[in-house]
Amino acid sequence: MGCGKKSSQWVARGYSYKESPINCGSTDVHGNEHLCDECQEEMAERYPQGWHETPGDICKHGTYVGNAGGPDYMCGACEMGE
Repeated sequence: MGCGKKSSQWVARGYSYKESPINCGSTDVHGNEHLCDECQEEMAERYPQGWHETPGDICKHGTYVGNAGGPDYMCGACEMGE
């Protein structure tokens, strides 16, 4: 999905971090897709709900309630049983 250009990821090393180069669109050390700043901005503009790799869920009230990297949650109206 990414452009393939070199970007930086920060990897834990003891009590600090070290910079490690990675290609945009590759899998990072946490198992997620790594995107460069330009691709991240493009994705944020294209998917304002916060999608990264796949569309999340939208409840019956039109509220975005999930994403590719995290758990789903309920909107306030759904929690109240509306």
